Amino acid sequence: MNIDRIIKHKSFLVGVVLLVAISLLACTSTPSVTPPEPTPETIPSPSPVEPETPPVRPEPTPTPSLAPSQSSQGELKVHFIDVGQGDAILIDYGETEILIDGGDRSPGVVDYLNPLVDGPLEVVIATHPHADHIGGLIEVLASFEVQEIWHNGDTSTSKTYSDYMTAIGTENAQIFQAVRGNSIEAGGLALTVLHPANLDDTTNNNSIVLQFAHGQIDFLFTGDAEKEAERAMLIKSDIPVPDVEILKVGHHGSHTASSSDLLTITSPEIAIYMAGDGNRYGHPHVESISALCDVSAEIYGTDVYGSIVVTTDGEKYGLHFEKQASSVIVDTESPAPSENPEPSPPESQQNVNVQITDIFYDGLVPSVESDEYVEITNLGALQVDLAGWVLKDISGNPSFTFPSYILQPGKQLRVYTNEVHSEYGGFTFGYGKAIWNNSNPDTAALFNDQGQEVSRRSY
Repeated sequence: MNIDRIIKHKSFLVGVVLLVAISLLACTSTPSVTPPEPTPETIPSPSPVEPETPPVRPEPTPTPSLAPSQSSQGELKVHFIDVGQGDAILIDYGETEILIDGGDRSPGVVDYLNPLVDGPLEVVIATHPHADHIGGLIEVLASFEVQEIWHNGDTSTSKTYSDYMTAIGTENAQIFQAVRGNSIEAGGLALTVLHPANLDDTTNNNSIVLQFAHGQIDFLFTGDAEKEAERAMLIKSDIPVPDVEILKVGHHGSHTASSSDLLTITSPEIAIYMAGDGNRYGHPHVESISALCDVSAEIYGTDVYGSIVVTTDGEKYGLHFEKQASSVIVDTESPAPSENPEPSPPESQQNVNVQITDIFYDGLVPSVESDEYVEITNLGALQVDLAGWVLKDISGNPSFTFPSYILQPGKQLRVYTNEVHSEYGGFTFGYGKAIWNNSNPDTAALFNDQGQEVSRRSY
């Protein structure tokens, strides 16, 4: 069900829809050790032909400025498109559209774009040549007339990259290599390139990082830039990294990004990570969630909320979620009261953001798996009494109803299949055989004490 989330910048307003403010003040979390992440599609293409460096047509002169690029005002939407484990972001401003990345080869990004793109797609930006960012652009280039293509100049030996280069070769578009200080402009919109200044690091750390302002609302799009790239941007003074309202979290919420230095400087109100439900990398990592909590950012992910749309007129902004139900308003000025306000939800239902963040099954004892568990995390700002909440396997029969238990902000608990672990709350289904990974997908759903589904996650 689609429900608008309105957010208040200085003071919260009771709106026409259910208002839920989800600031993450005083969040704490104990970082866990996460195994090294595989790099997406690093296996060389079977083809013996090395991919060529992306062609570059007349390159714009970098124009560093202490003032951030800022578009003229008017309603603008930024779509953080749910493409599974990948990035795809559309900036839509009247008849002007700018696409940043396209997800993997078959994420359905073209179907999402079709009703939104008016005429040609003015700009396509490939932040770096990993398949989960450029794979979907192959179909985009085949489906739309594209006027400008921007890339970082990096290459890859993957087949996806080779196919992407072939698609570029058939597109009659101007092609530019993005360098720190460039301004990417279209239809009154302007994005400033903050990174890279040159290609001297890993593929992720060579990602294009973009700052964008619409009126008083600032965005930072980070691609897969990690802490090394963040450090490189912060030590430069020609274009300061700005304080922002909306942060696209680096590298899908990996612990390799989102340094405390970057988050302190940017101080985001909203942090959006883009990751696939149940992805094999374990994104988002608890270290990143904890770091975002430390700066009181409200955290949303495409794995939980589906596609997320930020709408702004340059003074206030609102969030719209594809999957989850919650809403609030953000404004740089206190808005006038609604003429017909609806009753505010009970205080106990406000600021509640409890999510299923992991399902663990190691497959070592297939018939029993007593040590498997579902992990639940309080990502909100208030403590939550879980009395009457229900965790259910929607693909099977078991369900677990919580007794009274206070889950503090930033804390996790686990509901085990059969074992009891007091250090994680002491909860168990008491089920004599494995619950998870028995079907495809195998989905856990969490319901609050009103019977409303608040989270789901598939193994």
